Amino acid sequence: MAWLASRILVTGLGVIASVVFGRAEVGLDRAVPEPFALLGSWDTTWYLDIARRGYAFDVGQVGEVFTNVAFFPLLPLIMGAALAIGLNPFWVALVAANGMFLVALVSLHSLTRGRLGRVMADRATWALALAPPAIVASMAYTEGIALGLAIGAGYLAWKQRFAWAGFVAAFAVLIRPTGILAVVPVVMLAWYAGDEGRRRRLIAAAAPSAAMLVSFLAVMQVRQGGWDLPLRAQAAWGRGQLGVGLLSLLPQKLGSALGGVFGGDLLGSRDLLGKETISQLSGLSVGDWSAAVRDLLFGILYVVLLSALWRREGGLRSPWVLYSFLILAMPLASGSVTSLARLGLLAYPLVWPLAEWLGHGGDSRRRWVLAAALVLIVLMVGQLANQSP
Repeated sequence: MAWLASRILVTGLGVIASVVFGRAEVGLDRAVPEPFALLGSWDTTWYLDIARRGYAFDVGQVGEVFTNVAFFPLLPLIMGAALAIGLNPFWVALVAANGMFLVALVSLHSLTRGRLGRVMADRATWALALAPPAIVASMAYTEGIALGLAIGAGYLAWKQRFAWAGFVAAFAVLIRPTGILAVVPVVMLAWYAGDEGRRRRLIAAAAPSAAMLVSFLAVMQVRQGGWDLPLRAQAAWGRGQLGVGLLSLLPQKLGSALGGVFGGDLLGSRDLLGKETISQLSGLSVGDWSAAVRDLLFGILYVVLLSALWRREGGLRSPWVLYSFLILAMPLASGSVTSLARLGLLAYPLVWPLAEWLGHGGDSRRRWVLAAALVLIVLMVGQLANQSP
């Protein structure tokens, strides 16, 4: 019910916003019907390009200009399979994303019910389904698939089915850069399961992901001429090397984002959804103000929830805490706050302290949070017309 209600809401709003606002500020692939323009825009165009033409071979300016080698291959493979059998790749990707989000919610409910009880499971499932960043799970994007794989692997590992968990986590490696982190709770739970048979469990948990990663990088080396092209290509989107970007890019981006929120005539030159932008502030290019507000606010919320999860689960010794910490740390370590709202969605254990907090406040708190979530969902769907999620 949480899946059905939330996806009907987001899909309906997406169609309405597509009709009202028209296409997004990027080109729309011919496979995407106009009424679904905002559910098949932005990075969906890149994935469809890979599905049709493969990865670019002209890689001389990788990292300096936008190129499709920045995107991982699982979603293009799904789209390519649809093309091979004569189906519309957009519709197949949309069904895959929404279907895997259902897998994510079912897995989360089962995992939470086993660990924390039925009431917490119901509350956590609704919290994830109605989380405003979860609008991307109704798009032809990677997040719905990534969540299904990550939570499914975590649940299987918790049930001590480590071979299956390792197999599922391996496919997460191919969905997006942070997908490799899905193996973290699988390996940790395999280690904590006891001394007897530990080596066998660890091999079953980690070997599939390692093999998948090596295979993907080997293909990039042989076919494209560089195993690290997907990582270097991220620089065109303002993401630096891990660790280095934290020092070189993050201060500048935070300053630009804050300048976009507080600088200039906030209400005079920009509308509610941020269709106009501030051009320059102290020599730094300032991005769309509404996206800066979105990602900074959700980033703060994620950190607050992570601290609560840390106290609840016992720090980094918990597989759930370490996984959530790494999910948030990876984009921040690259120096980027861009799209942190949707990237942090993969830190699914954060819904546990949120669900606990909702339980302590009574019906009044839950009603206010639901109302706020619905308002943010409407705004974030409308924002797709001019800003990537």
